[in-house]
Order: sequence, then C-alpha cells, then structure tokens
Amino acid sequence: MGYEHDDPSLRTGEGGLTVWTLLKMLQEKRYDQLNRLFDHGLTMNSLPVGIAAGTGGTTLDMTFLFPWAVAFADLGYGRWPMMDIGIDLINEYVSWFVPKLWRGKIFFPSNNKRVSEGRNRVRKSVDLFSPFVPMVKFTTKLLDHHPVASGAKSNLVILNYADPQTKRYWVELIATAVHLYDVQVAVKGKYGPIFIGKTWLGKYDDAGEFTAHDPNKIIAYYFLDFNEAAVKEQREHHLDGSAEEVLDPIPHVHN
Repeated sequence: MGYEHDDPSLRTGEGGLTVWTLLKMLQEKRYDQLNRLFDHGLTMNSLPVGIAAGTGGTTLDMTFLFPWAVAFADLGYGRWPMMDIGIDLINEYVSWFVPKLWRGKIFFPSNNKRVSEGRNRVRKSVDLFSPFVPMVKFTTKLLDHHPVASGAKSNLVILNYADPQTKRYWVELIATAVHLYDVQVAVKGKYGPIFIGKTWLGKYDDAGEFTAHDPNKIIAYYFLDFNEAAVKEQREHHLDGSAEEVLDPIPHVHN
C-alpha cells in the first residue's frame, strides 16, 4: 500500500523541503544528497493532479543545444540571447535562463489514477516579457519501476514526450528534435509530498518508446510541488509578474 497525496504524515511543516531548497541543493552541486532522496522516495497510490510549482536546472554540458538555437533563429523564431555569448559561458547562462522560461507542470485528472497526461508551464516565446502558456504535452504513468531509474526503491512517475506538440511553439519544436524523458519520485516536504525529477536525453522510436543515450547520465533535475500552499508561495514570492494562461477547468482524461 502506498500513500495518498493528502496524507498529513507527508507534511513536515516549517524547515521541511520545498522546491526552492532542492534548487539550492542543485546549485550547490549536492548531487549525492539529491540522489539519495531520489533513490529512497515514497510509494504513492496515484499520480499527482493539478498545477505544480516547479523549478530546476541542468547538470551537464548543454552546448549540444547551440546548433538548434542557430537553426530556429534561421527559421524566424527569434535569436536566443545565448547565441551572443562565448560558448564557455553557455552552461552558466542556461542555469540562469531555464527557470525564467519554465515554472512547473500541470497533471490532468483521469479515470485511471495511474495513467494520464499533462502540460508544461512555459513562456510562449524567448521574450522574457511574453506570457506563460500550457504547452509541451506529455503522457504520464505511475510505475513500480523503470530501467533508467533502477536505483529507485519506491514507485515512480514517468513523463513521455514522444508527441509534445500542441501548436508550433518554439519549445515544442525543440522537444520534437531533442528527445527528453522525465522520471520523478515523491518525498516528504514542507507543504506535503513534493517530487524530485530527473531528465534523460535519448531517442523515441516509432512506437513512442524511449531509449536513453546513457542511462547513467542525466541532463537535468527538476522539482515539483502540487500542494496549494506551494503554488501560493510561488505566485507571491518567486514569479516576475508575467501573465499566464490557465486551463480552467483542467481537462479530464477519460481512460
């Protein structure tokens, strides 16, 4: 038996983990501590549902994105600021830039509480004054185990981006060309369960199955909190005032 998301024993209160304390651990390169939390997560009874406050960052050399930045600029989707800095500074820049483009995820409710879909909360363009919109769709499942995260002792949530496009948003074009796969586990947090996620780079086949280029190497960590108090904290203390399109109501997946 696993935990329900509203189980009060998962809420640690003041001094407990938040997505922002986890981000600080990532910025301080405390990878061993993050990996221990990931490997010893909580087994949950269902997928999370609703809007999640999110943050995260990269863990390795991101210069592989540079040719894609040039290609999309040539297609008229705007010039990335990172194209104007030295290649040696790209990783530092990406660590600063990504949180300004992405602020979390939305998981849709579904009949099957172990299978659903969702969207990412992403800026409409690279213009830092543009609004956030729900985009970069994913399918999601709650699994007992997965080979890319073989060290995890709990069950885990996978996010599959084999078909990410909702419209031809710039991030969705990148996600179509650069294949990513997310796996996340729940841990106890200040407001209730929060999720530590890892992102792998690899390739989707024609059936939508993902194979990591290197299962032992992730390219990013991300952190999600679906608790209302965390979303409120993000809105009041961690956002820049940019508008956001919301899904109201959040669609229900009939499966």
